[in-house]
Amino acid sequence: MPKPIVSYHTGLQAEVNLALISQRPLERSDALALIGAGAVLLPQACRPDLWALAAACGAPLFPRPAAHLSLDGKVGNRRLFSGLGLPQPQSVEFASLERAVAAWQGGHPAVRGLGAPLVAKGAGDGMGRNVFLVRDSDELAALAGRLETGCVHGPAGLILQRYLPGASEMRVVLLGTDCLAYWHEPAPGEFRANLSQGGGWTSEGPAAELQAGLALARRLQAAAGMDVAGVDVIFPPGGEALLLEVNFYFGRQGLGGSENYLSLYLQSVRAWLSGLGLEPKRVGLAQGDL
Repeated sequence: MPKPIVSYHTGLQAEVNLALISQRPLERSDALALIGAGAVLLPQACRPDLWALAAACGAPLFPRPAAHLSLDGKVGNRRLFSGLGLPQPQSVEFASLERAVAAWQGGHPAVRGLGAPLVAKGAGDGMGRNVFLVRDSDELAALAGRLETGCVHGPAGLILQRYLPGASEMRVVLLGTDCLAYWHEPAPGEFRANLSQGGGWTSEGPAAELQAGLALARRLQAAAGMDVAGVDVIFPPGGEALLLEVNFYFGRQGLGGSENYLSLYLQSVRAWLSGLGLEPKRVGLAQGDL
């Protein structure tokens, strides 16, 4: 008799379903289920304790947590890209807003090399809420109380990054061996292209950008060992594709909404199961909340 497939993903129904509702603690039943599993479907962004237990039990896991347990957020992403030798916009990391202000006021060469205006990004949060365009050190200092430097699963701090006016931005969604791409379009007068900041999206864009963005996202995926992520790629006018950030929680509007996204996710899971020699249809969409 084949070992059961275990699901911790609330949207996917397998043979054993053990969702961690309301942050419940792991129990002996979790360990027993994982030890006997033929494959395990983890939440899209997995808790560290669940990942450690599941990895110790030895069953194939989807998705691998990759960077989101240690290098999430703006500072963590910068370190990730640097460590892998992948291209990204020029930036400088600081432990606190006060140190960043002091470096700018003191004419620090690395900050001066970014030019002005530049983009200040706090380590955590998402949807563009913790990203600011600042013209000088006074405007940076005025972000005290607004720019958040904490990050749940990544290093704290902030980065100052070169501003790339006229750049286009693309989101590549990695789903196992599949990927989808669309372009973000900022609202008039807004430098951030996030949909939550009034931006729009389109599936139509330059073929050269599409190929370059997909290739760069795939390089990141292979190097970091990640299965599911939203990778933001930016294209400066006349320049090469650059990695902007990785999102493990990302909006689904550009993917046709949550229902369509979950269907795409299921296709990727079934392809993964097939690659393991397991019957793909042993997993389906959950009927209601698990």
